[in-house]
Amino acid sequence: MPNDLQIAEALLAVCLHADHKPGKIQFTKYLYLLDYCHWRFTGRKATALPWRFYHFGPWCEEAESCMATLAERHSFRWRDDEFSFVRSVELTPPPLDLTTRSLIEQIVEMFRNRDLNVLLEVTYSQTEPMVAAKRGDTLDFSRVPVERSMPVFFPSATQPTSEYQLHPERRRKMEAFRARAEALREKARQRMVYRESDTYQQAISRVAEEFTEYGKLPEMRGSVSLDAADGLATE
Repeated sequence: MPNDLQIAEALLAVCLHADHKPGKIQFTKYLYLLDYCHWRFTGRKATALPWRFYHFGPWCEEAESCMATLAERHSFRWRDDEFSFVRSVELTPPPLDLTTRSLIEQIVEMFRNRDLNVLLEVTYSQTEPMVAAKRGDTLDFSRVPVERSMPVFFPSATQPTSEYQLHPERRRKMEAFRARAEALREKARQRMVYRESDTYQQAISRVAEEFTEYGKLPEMRGSVSLDAADGLATE
């Protein structure tokens, strides 16, 4: 059975065969999606990588170590856009089982020509381990349904990439955020309406009268409660 480094090398070989030099972020997400898709087919991951929610997405030190070893072994840097590397290096990856090899090829074909943000959005918003996790958590793959099929990340090959489907949990969080934003806008609108009211204007006039002898009004910021304004206006 191939180890994690051998699987990573096989993934790199498939990328290069497709004339694709992935960046470090891309390659990390490819490895994660390989584990995710492999679980959907078999009920287990392809690797032993202990993914966790690190900063914004899936990451682990072991994946970082695999990539560092590959860069050293084949004399390249992940941050470089080295098209010559694609043409000059021939990798002989270890033999993989048919499922793992097929999933690697499908993942690379699906994302190699797409914008990086699409790959990130799919990884963060359409995979159960990431959607259910909080920052710092180890990702729980037992949440992934075993359906023996490739996940449909994009509804149709003819649709724009911006129309991919959000995971229901992420959609719920976005709707809650929009509701909070609308509540804040409504609160601001009500404050502006109140500041245009006769009660508020009478209160401001009374304050102006109190401070006329000093020649300058103080800065008036924040809000005045209804009770306080009524008190000023009726004294």
